[in-house]
Amino acid sequence: MEEDRELLKFIHKNAAMGVGTLPQALSLPESRPMTRELQDQLGEYRAIAAQSQAYAKAHHQTLRGPGSMALMMSGLMLRADSFLEGTSSKLAERMIQGSTMGTVEMTRRLHQYQGQADPELLALGERLLRTEEQNIQQMKRYL
Repeated sequence: MEEDRELLKFIHKNAAMGVGTLPQALSLPESRPMTRELQDQLGEYRAIAAQSQAYAKAHHQTLRGPGSMALMMSGLMLRADSFLEGTSSKLAERMIQGSTMGTVEMTRRLHQYQGQADPELLALGERLLRTEEQNIQQMKRYL
């Protein structure tokens, strides 16, 4: 089903973006106060990415991540913010912005595919949505 393929691709790209971006954020000095939260987020993104890969394999599909250009741009923005301001507050703001974009898009996709996509994928999308919302709440403490 096309709906399943599209939803799966989105879930995987979103989780893979977190897997690719969070290690870059963790390498910044201003991430030290929030290391535990960022590591927990990374673990959750890895689990979601692994679950999406397992689903793809079981359904004879292949998945790609967000692409090297997107990851590079994300890393450049993190480093630029670090160079210009270099505060935990600014890093938290950047992380909130990324999770907010993920929340908006995931909510939109869940509404779009409700009743059409595989319930297993919808549940994985809900897990990703809850993860993004939790990430936002965690990062608010550092603003």
